Amino acid sequence: MSTNHVLLFQISLRHLSSDAKKAGATLPEVQLNHVSLKQLRTLLESASAIAGTVVYPAEPELRITAPHGKFVVQIKAGKLNFISWSSTTKVGGVISPAQIIAAVSGEEPEEVVYAAKSGSAPSSGGASLGSLSPKLNMIMMIVAIVAVNSFTLWWITRPAKTLTPKFTLLAPEPAERLLTDVAGVYETRGGERRLEIARNGGVQRIKFGKERTVAQKQTYTVQAALAAGQNALVTDRKSLITIKDPSTIVLFGDTYQRLPR
Repeated sequence: MSTNHVLLFQISLRHLSSDAKKAGATLPEVQLNHVSLKQLRTLLESASAIAGTVVYPAEPELRITAPHGKFVVQIKAGKLNFISWSSTTKVGGVISPAQIIAAVSGEEPEEVVYAAKSGSAPSSGGASLGSLSPKLNMIMMIVAIVAVNSFTLWWITRPAKTLTPKFTLLAPEPAERLLTDVAGVYETRGGERRLEIARNGGVQRIKFGKERTVAQKQTYTVQAALAAGQNALVTDRKSLITIKDPSTIVLFGDTYQRLPR
């Protein structure tokens, strides 16, 4: 694809680790920005590889924001189920990572058909919608519309969920003491990521690129809390910063060490 190098996506991972190699209902939601098509392909292939191991109550999904539309990839019954919110993309249902890549990049192959109710991905020898009778075409289109509308209604009316483990906010005085103690600058062992925590609860999460240039920056606000009997900081993005000891904290599975002041 000639345009792969300029396509960038925003990915939200639910019930999945940041590399999509693990699934679980207790995993925090992960937001990835500036994701290349190659990185997205790797995430989809990883999700496909673990699809058969996913068990209830985990409901993993990848929400993809592309330059030309929004898409949802759900892991259901051991397969990837693709839902498109783009008016220009007609692909949907159970399809392969390669077919999803083609759809979200705006270059969907003609052989990919809407399989929302078929339960299986189309094969190269299968019939396309264009080769079926007009009556069957209409029936399949009606089924597809009902399926999409039903999903939309469920999505809008479903109760709000949180991926943050259970926690208890601290009272003002101990909360102030904890924020004072934990305030500082932390980095991962290789120095790829940094957390800057202020006494007022402001947090900056920075990802470095080559030569320590800032590749990504996120801003949080946090509140002091107890989670599973351990001091923690709850972010406004429903994630949890665990305080292991005075110089060690953990966010999204990454361990950060305090830098000398």
